Amino acid sequence: MKKKAIILVGILIISSIFMISAGANYSQTISQNQCPGGTIQSYANDTEFVFTDVPKRSVGDGTLTVSVLGDYSYPPSEYIDVVVEGTPLGRWAPATCDCCGTVGETTFTVTREQLRDWAKDGKIEVTLVQGGEVNCFCSTNINIVTLEYEGTNKSLPMDWIMKKFGLGNKDKE
Repeated sequence: MKKKAIILVGILIISSIFMISAGANYSQTISQNQCPGGTIQSYANDTEFVFTDVPKRSVGDGTLTVSVLGDYSYPPSEYIDVVVEGTPLGRWAPATCDCCGTVGETTFTVTREQLRDWAKDGKIEVTLVQGGEVNCFCSTNINIVTLEYEGTNKSLPMDWIMKKFGLGNKDKE
């Protein structure tokens, strides 16, 4: 009877470790001021966002939401190029009224494959490249990026158990 109880407890512990490592919903929002010099700064700076502790294995597509407040009312020259890990996602011209407090927002769908490629090092870097005429005359200037997706991370205890018993495909991500 003791042997069965010990085996059962062992199975429960292993199952718990596996369930803890099985999935994670990732959602993080980061904001940057594109005009850190305030209204005396002429043109907006590009803004960089580093999302850390990201799940390395996405289980599906995710979203990257970009929100802005500031001088973005003239689409031909007031725009943002969204770049993730060196990959351009697209150009967005918010066309919001200048300095009126209206937040412009757009969402990009990012594929499972993109997320897996970008997250290999445990972080995802996003850069918002400001258009040539985005100025800093508004009292509030802000760029906000939100990254959301469902993914998994490898669990060291579970990886060790899988390797010890020769289970799973060790070469797959």
